[in-house]
Order: sequence, then structure tokens, then C-alpha cells
Amino acid sequence: MKIAQVHPGCGIPVPPPSWGAIEKIVWEFICNLNKLGHKTDLRWSNDLQLGEYDIVHVHVANLAIQLAEKGIPYIYQLHDHHVYHYGKESFVYEQNLKAIEGSLISLIPARFLVDYFNNDKCIYFAHGVNPDEFYPLSLHSRPDNPKLLMIANNGLSGNPHFDRKGFTYGLGLAMMNDLEITIAGPSSNKNFLNGHLWMLNYPKLNLVFDLHNDKLLELYHNHDVFVHPTMLEAGHPNLTMIEAAAAGLPIIADWEMETDFHGAWRAPRDVFEMNRGLTDIMTNWDSYREQAINTGKELSWKNRTKELIKIYESV
Repeated sequence: MKIAQVHPGCGIPVPPPSWGAIEKIVWEFICNLNKLGHKTDLRWSNDLQLGEYDIVHVHVANLAIQLAEKGIPYIYQLHDHHVYHYGKESFVYEQNLKAIEGSLISLIPARFLVDYFNNDKCIYFAHGVNPDEFYPLSLHSRPDNPKLLMIANNGLSGNPHFDRKGFTYGLGLAMMNDLEITIAGPSSNKNFLNGHLWMLNYPKLNLVFDLHNDKLLELYHNHDVFVHPTMLEAGHPNLTMIEAAAAGLPIIADWEMETDFHGAWRAPRDVFEMNRGLTDIMTNWDSYREQAINTGKELSWKNRTKELIKIYESV
């Protein structure tokens, strides 16, 4: 097939040098589709013409609507958690619904969002991981004092101080056990920390900003347990959870009940329940680590792209 992946146009290059979730997904699709024998290009929506490609795959709602206005059939993939946050009366929901209604089929990376839109064109399609970039250390024995890791871009809907990703809960878990914790993400996380200055008083907190992609694996390998008590995601599991699992880290996280994720302890945003999870992980270290690694293998981008090709063929 001849396939166009539409550039998201969010001001971030494809592939992204550091932060950029949608851009990373688009790049992985391009690379793996080409490896699997399909001619795949990165294209700007304005440049596309009807009949150029067998499949046009777009990742941003307003660009999907532009394609529909040009009469170009497309597959849409939703990435925006704001559709749920703002509710069904919001412009962002209406725009994404219009993109879905105009699509051949729409890929939704969270089951609760499939139910939320309640449209026959919506199907669940999980994210993946690149096993060449994220892989476990051959030996990673149970640590006596596990180092915790969080990787996220915090804030919500223009409020940089809102703890959507649960940094305060992760830090609380570290403080409860006198453990080292690293919080990594884009430099915009400084805005969050300026609203939570008490966090900076914990001497075992390490902060990392704007880490280049080629340094991410080193960050995972230098830590033991990934912590992700988020309260709103468009992807279940999201990219960092799968990357952490592929790198061999057991996980403490909160994600939708409808989706299984082996190698992780499911905990609500409750530091005491998270602490129960940490105890269980440390007691059953080898089992959690093995399950996490297997989850990463199952969700490789190559495997996800094989499923994507089946969807392309169906339309």
C-alpha cells in the first residue's frame, strides 16, 4: 500500500528530538510500515490531493476536518485527553467527534473513550514501544532501596499547577519510604514546581528537564520502579508506561480497569495504596520484572503496526 502519515503540525519535528508523543507515534508508524513493505510518507495536510494514497492517516482533529472538506478519505487517530476533561458540550469534543464521523475508521487508544464517543467508527488501538530504543538490562537484581522514576508533562488545560500526572503522590511515596526519586519531563514542569515549592525541600528529589531521546534509556536503567498515578490520559496504557515496562521496570500506576497491563500494580491516587504496591513489587521482584518485559515485547511498535495494516486493509 501507499500510505500518508499526516504531520501533526504542532511545532515539533517528526521524529521529535525530546518531548513529543504524537510525533513519536507518527514516526514509529512510518518506520515500521516501511519495514513491513509499504511505501509510507510524512505529508502536510495542505499538500495532499485526492487519489495520491491508498491510506491517509491523520492524528489531529482540525487536520482531519480539512481532509474531509477536500474529499480525501482518511483514518483518524485521537490523542487528546481534553475531549473528556472539557465534556461533550465543548468545542474540542465537537471537533473530535466531527473528525470521527468523517473518518473511514477512528483509532482510540483508551477503551473508556471508545465508550465515551459511542460511535460505530471508533475502535480501541493501543500504543506501542520501540524495543531497539527501550530494552532491559540483562541483570537487574532486586534493589534494597529502589529508586523511583516519574516521566511526564504535568498540568492541565492551561493550569500549570494542576497535578494531572500525580507528581505529589509519587513524591509522597518516596518520602514515606525515604527513597530517591527522579521526576523528568519538559522544562514546562518548572511551572508546576513553582506552584508546589514544598516539593523542592525533599533532599532525595532529582529533577531532569528536556532530556534528549537518546538519553531516555539510560534514565530508565538507572532507576528501579516507575510511578505513574495519573488521573487523565487519552492513552491507556500511555507511552511512558510501555517504555518503562520494555526497559524492565515494574510499575505503580493508575489506568482504566478495562485494559490489562501485566507487570504493574494498579493503584488509585492514594499514597498508602501505592505503598502497598511497592511492598508487593519488592516482595515479588522477579515476577513483576518478567511480566513487565513481556508486556513491552507484546506491545512493540512492529506488532502494533501489523495490527494497523489489518485495519488499513479492512477499509
